[in-house]
Amino acid sequence: MKKILIIDDEPEILEILKFRISNWGYDPILAASGEEGIAKALEHNPDLVLLDVMMPGMDGFEVLKRLRATESTKNVPVIMVTVAAAKTDVEKGMLLGAGFYLTKPYDAQELHKRINQMLGAGETEEEGGD
Repeated sequence: MKKILIIDDEPEILEILKFRISNWGYDPILAASGEEGIAKALEHNPDLVLLDVMMPGMDGFEVLKRLRATESTKNVPVIMVTVAAAKTDVEKGMLLGAGFYLTKPYDAQELHKRINQMLGAGETEEEGGD
């Protein structure tokens, strides 16, 4: 089962994403801060990371920089899932190596589709999912 690391400082967001990720057939790993997210990425070697930008302490951009600078995590796909919707934020996330940038509130079907695309599953699915 593919592992998806979810890094977000809001407990309710973590729980919602954990529920959805499990229902979609993936193994969710939760981290409530950037520092914890990096530690769990190194420990669990996830197949994909869902990353919030706006977190206290280390923000998602710094987490992404560190993941990209670390040999074992530099190629792990990252989807930014955040309320930081300014064009400059989106550009920064993509420049730092995010594979996709999804703004909150997001559409669950869109997230599912992007996860499947980035993990190489459901590539023939143009639409649908759950």
